[in-house]
Amino acid sequence: MITETEVVRLLEDSGLSLGDWDSDTELVLDSLSFTWLVHLLEERHGITVAEADEQRLGASESVGALHRNLLRLPAAGAGRKEAPRAS
Repeated sequence: MITETEVVRLLEDSGLSLGDWDSDTELVLDSLSFTWLVHLLEERHGITVAEADEQRLGASESVGALHRNLLRLPAAGAGRKEAPRAS
């Protein structure tokens, strides 16, 4: 399960500077930051954001709201195939 702290880390890695934050910290995602966030969610947590879910996530008005919306998505790793291991 992704934590709120990890959500903030992903947001910061996506180019947002949140400084001191809590669940009510206002969140404004531009299109580039949102695209990068979606990429990092898949890369780091195996969470694929379906097109139908993008609007809800992008409209999240706070860190806490984004976290709650992410928790509604399929669990990390769901539907993700691992790369074959070399022997």
